[in-house]
Amino acid sequence: MWAQLLLLGAALALAGLWACLGSRRGSRNPFVADARRPPAPLVTERDTRKRVLKQGRAPGSFPLHAVLVDHFLEGGWYPQGGASEIAFHSIPIIERAGGAVLTKAPVQNILVNSQGKAYGVSVKKGQDTVNIYAPVVISDAGIFNTYERLLPAKWQALTEIQNQLSMVHHGIAGFSLFIGLKGSKEELGLEAKNYFIYRHNDLDEAYISYFNSSRETAAKNIPSLYIGCPSAKDPLWEKRYPGKSVLTILTAAKYEWFEEWKEEKVTKRGKEYESFKSSFVESIMESILKFYPQIEDKIELISAGTPLTNCHYIGSPRGEIYGAENSISRLQVEVTATVRPQTPIPNLYLTGQDVFLGGFPGALHGALVCASAVLQRNLYVDFMWLERKLKANSLKKNN
Repeated sequence: MWAQLLLLGAALALAGLWACLGSRRGSRNPFVADARRPPAPLVTERDTRKRVLKQGRAPGSFPLHAVLVDHFLEGGWYPQGGASEIAFHSIPIIERAGGAVLTKAPVQNILVNSQGKAYGVSVKKGQDTVNIYAPVVISDAGIFNTYERLLPAKWQALTEIQNQLSMVHHGIAGFSLFIGLKGSKEELGLEAKNYFIYRHNDLDEAYISYFNSSRETAAKNIPSLYIGCPSAKDPLWEKRYPGKSVLTILTAAKYEWFEEWKEEKVTKRGKEYESFKSSFVESIMESILKFYPQIEDKIELISAGTPLTNCHYIGSPRGEIYGAENSISRLQVEVTATVRPQTPIPNLYLTGQDVFLGGFPGALHGALVCASAVLQRNLYVDFMWLERKLKANSLKKNN
């Protein structure tokens, strides 16, 4: 079950992105492909592959993961210069439209008037608080932060707000590990690929056992790892950081294991916290060095992040990295019809993962659905016409 929850959002978001924006002529729909053919990167052990072929499926979340892997078999996009380039290139567009992007100005609360309508936000500037007024407030802070932290208490108590909150749950928290290496991707044999390492064949049972672990034994029971190499994916990396490489590793973790230190300041949580964090690092590194034995004497930096790290740096309430839980219950008709960009507070809208699905594609679709609600216009139709126009222009140029 836990493995299904982890993969469901990513798989469905990618499938949705293909269906809505990527169904170009000649593209292969993963849902009509032979489901009995496991993608090569997913199942490599011969006996396991035979069992999958015989059964038509693998235990637990194989179908979901198959969709995810199938998506990447034909390649994926990566921003030149890294993910920060998305923000850097978006800011000028916002400013050209008359907007402004503020940094180091955390939102303290959403302003709501006596009629119950949102009319701006209050932000912190140094030691002072500044009110910024706007006819429309769009929150990408997530449903829990928006309703439970940013809305004034009076409006949090609205029946409609509480009804929406009762329909969703916090997503699974994440533990991250970043490894800095001496050497280029060619020297270290690193590729622009994503790897998913499983320590057990029965992934569902492994996750159940993992999340039922005590804090003392949790690190020894990590069931799976995601490994990516951003430096190998970025064509500009070598120019910016010659002779250097990085690996990114992600896995799931329970917020409750780290909750004891939630009130402590970042980097000052004490020896016990650091020791507990190190137990995860050591367990993960044991697997990484089996997969990449050639990097052992090339490691220059290891930096780890716990669910509390996520709380501090990205503002997730309980260390989650994919927003609200991507569970089967969240996909029920009543939930999807209720948790929409429009909120019970007039002029306040939700955007991002929590109004669609987890992951980057889910966040993009969340933005499109939200913008359509604000503008009262179906932007998906606009995109379809834009795609046709671009194709027509392309054909004219080729002719």
